[in-house]
Amino acid sequence: MKEILVRGGRPPHVPMSPEASLAKNGWGVFGGNIGNTLFLSSVFRTLNTAETQAVVDCLFPEKGVADIDQMAAEINERFSAWVIPLANAFRPGWERALGNMTRLVRRLKIPCVVVGVGIQSPLGTAVINNDRTCDSAKKFATAVLDHSETIGVRGELSQQFLVNLGIPKDSVDVIGCPSLFNNPGDLQVVRKVDRIGKTDPVAINITPSKPPFDPSLLGPLTETYPNMIYVAQQYEELRLLLWGIDWTTTYPDLPVHSQHPMYQQDRIRFFLDPPRWRAFMSNQVFAFGSRLHGNIAAVSAGTPALLIAHDSRTSEVAQYHSLPYLTVHESPSDSIIDRFYDKADFTKFNQRHPQLFQHYVDFLEKNGLSHIFQEGNANPQYDALLASAQYPEPVGVLEAHLNPAEQQLLRKLAWLRKDQATDKQRASRGYDFGFVPKQVA
Repeated sequence: MKEILVRGGRPPHVPMSPEASLAKNGWGVFGGNIGNTLFLSSVFRTLNTAETQAVVDCLFPEKGVADIDQMAAEINERFSAWVIPLANAFRPGWERALGNMTRLVRRLKIPCVVVGVGIQSPLGTAVINNDRTCDSAKKFATAVLDHSETIGVRGELSQQFLVNLGIPKDSVDVIGCPSLFNNPGDLQVVRKVDRIGKTDPVAINITPSKPPFDPSLLGPLTETYPNMIYVAQQYEELRLLLWGIDWTTTYPDLPVHSQHPMYQQDRIRFFLDPPRWRAFMSNQVFAFGSRLHGNIAAVSAGTPALLIAHDSRTSEVAQYHSLPYLTVHESPSDSIIDRFYDKADFTKFNQRHPQLFQHYVDFLEKNGLSHIFQEGNANPQYDALLASAQYPEPVGVLEAHLNPAEQQLLRKLAWLRKDQATDKQRASRGYDFGFVPKQVA
């Protein structure tokens, strides 16, 4: 059986405890934002056919912590392709990681296929005013295209960005986000209720650095909708739930600290694995917020969601998939949930999704990748492995269920942890592709 290497922090079928997930490299085995697990799990499952075994690279190539020539030699000998699912990799601050990946690609003799990469720029523009970012993006795309037919990007703005850098347009395929292609193109999203009731289960997601609406409005929403749950995604939020360590923010009205009402009422959840995340979302009547994958988790489970886009990274994916969205500039100042729900029309999404799914698998085949949706390539054994995995329960607010003495003990443990380990500490050892973590749930 041949093997392919897939960019990712952890094999989707291997459960891992919340504590171990957070401890890995200091910022989480999921790369800082748990939304990354959605497109990884989709790509991993899609390429894990009856004749091909997918193996995660544990994010080692982008870290630059190992001998690059030794790593390239092992990859060339062992794997038939390196498949690279990415998110907003074309952004300031990610040049070093992109450079590490570029240097590795140049040393490889096997196909290297990028499955969904995008820019992070202001709303409606394909321009990044940062020479280092543009230079690293061009070098990366050029190196990849020496090893593949095309490069897959998440939207038209990302395509235009690469074209502006001199990459031929016919070498850049717009394929959207793989998170929405976990199953054949028969996904349909329909409303479960005509109007949102005060006691209906609703999920909200927020990018703490860029709130989608006036943060002071969250307090009244929390009181009006007692079954509204905040679904967290960032590693700092997992740290808050596990250790009670507040996330410093300029927006004290957001549920990222232990004094917030949603924390006090145990109305925050953090999901470590897509199956649990989607299962939760399937039981909600509506989801909304500025997290792209927070809303995609709902949509992929058949639940209506509305994205509030604050940059090109989010808006271009919504436009490509015909996901309903508003920009932060259009966000209402009152009756938020009612107005958002009115905008959540999935008619066009439902119509276009089969076509976009077919375009996605055509892209895979164009670049020489076999997949489970081809005749004879289904892999029921792997699906059974996923179904039998004992994933941990979603993480809630531990402190809300402790007595005063236990709360004091938790604070002491949190202090000790914070004193002895920095959250940005990274591994400096070698690499081991496809690891199986020792600390599982």
